[in-house]
Order: sequence, then structure tokens, then C-alpha cells
Amino acid sequence: MKALNHVLGVQGETLAKQYLTEKGYKILEQNYTTKIGEIDIIATKNDIIVFVEVKNRQTKRFGMPREAITPYKQNKIRKVALQYLVAKKLTNKQVRFDCVEILGDTITHIENCF
Repeated sequence: MKALNHVLGVQGETLAKQYLTEKGYKILEQNYTTKIGEIDIIATKNDIIVFVEVKNRQTKRFGMPREAITPYKQNKIRKVALQYLVAKKLTNKQVRFDCVEILGDTITHIENCF
């Protein structure tokens, strides 16, 4: 099951990256990882740094994909984002946290998800 989830995750991130690029986003990083955690995609558009969590599901059996971004997960993403901004000397930039939700064949981009 874990291998299937990994494959779905990689497929979802690839689709999300293509989607964001087509919408005019410039991808800065993919799978940015620190000791605290990981951010799926870091992009920029209109001088805003956008941290993107990608959630890919085949069905709604366990709820909508976005529901998997729990407050705990949001907090981890914020901490990793801060580390990224400090490391890249971008702390003066405007930031946003988005979700790209993939449910079957439908992609939904939720800006300011949290």
C-alpha cells in the first residue's frame, strides 16, 4: 500500500507542477526537504513565494484530498517554509500557502489554503 501511495504522490506532484507552470507559475523547488519535513512544490508568481501542498486521491472514500492537510501538517509546512525563506534570504517576500488537490481526473488549485 505504501508503494502505491508513493506512486500516486509522485504522479500528483508531476500533474500539479505541469498545471502550475501552465498557469504562469515558475517552479523554484520540488520536494524541498529539511529535518522538520517537506514541501511538495515551491513556486513564484507575481513576486509572491507560493508553498504548495499536493494531495492526490482516486476517490472520496477517505474524504476530500485537502482534508488530509491537518493543522499539524500545516504547522510543519509553515516551519519548513520559514527555513527555506531564511536559507534563501527571502524573508522580505510575500508568501502564500496553496493546495493542489487532485481527485481522479480533476485538479483543483486552492489559493491561501491555510
